[in-house]
Amino acid sequence: MIRVDGATYVVDCGMGSIRNYRSAAAWEQLQAVFLTHLHSDHIYDLGAYLVTGWQVPGESFAQPINVIGPGAPEKIPAEDHSHAEQLHKACANRPLCGTEDVVGSLLQSVYGPDVIVRIGDEGRAAPEDWIHAHDIRLPEAIPADPVENRHPPMDPFEIYTDNRVRVRATLVNHRLCYPSYGFRFDTEYGSVMISGDTAVSENLVRLASGAELLVHEVIDIDAMLATLPPGPTRDGIEVHLRESHTTHTEVGGIAAKADVGELVLSHIVPSHVDAVDADRLVGAARELFDGDVRVATDLDAFSVHPRTRTK
Repeated sequence: MIRVDGATYVVDCGMGSIRNYRSAAAWEQLQAVFLTHLHSDHIYDLGAYLVTGWQVPGESFAQPINVIGPGAPEKIPAEDHSHAEQLHKACANRPLCGTEDVVGSLLQSVYGPDVIVRIGDEGRAAPEDWIHAHDIRLPEAIPADPVENRHPPMDPFEIYTDNRVRVRATLVNHRLCYPSYGFRFDTEYGSVMISGDTAVSENLVRLASGAELLVHEVIDIDAMLATLPPGPTRDGIEVHLRESHTTHTEVGGIAAKADVGELVLSHIVPSHVDAVDADRLVGAARELFDGDVRVATDLDAFSVHPRTRTK
């Protein structure tokens, strides 16, 4: 959650996110929810955000809330055309969805019975009056393709602005999860870059350049694999992890190349209690980055101030 002058902006809605939000902020402060990508672990609690603050006396949105995230890919993301044919057969009956579809399904279908009863029983307005979903649409000049070019080199582009923040996005490399984005929030107090899930990404480095704070995912692959029993499933997961995420030995180099002020390690894998050594993560990052490095835990707060740069 990013807070600016009492307004709050949420990035992703993982498991437990809703409880953390209610411990740290009020519903009337919420302005928008941003989704970096549509993997389930990043949207588990999205439905709770949509209906919890929907006209509940004393705990309600103060204004319509924007939900902004990836649009539907034009075709199934795949490693190559042969893989695409296999996936088309396996997933032929599954629609390709974007953020607008996901939010619409939650309000119309998943929570449909609840919505109907509450409109009739409590006199609430339709939730769509309060919740506005928006697919991020890539500029036409960006030559992205779900099979051939999922994260081409690109200039960042604006996806949201109000009187407190300007938010820009870029495609990052999260293997077959396309489109996946990193977001940068620029404010009068400084800038915050949120990596989303990604392997090492030059697009992210470009967007993060000079930011006061970089919140970046990190994985300790050896520690993660140690939690899994051997077998084909483990082998497949290892490929995904190595090609989809940034290791603790790489993340410091990203922060250094982007010339950020501070690095916060987040979305730490493995996430099991005591499965990863925080000091090991920080030590590896500091070998390549000489700024502050911290490991985030739930409800930690980090202040952002404009940096004083010397020539």
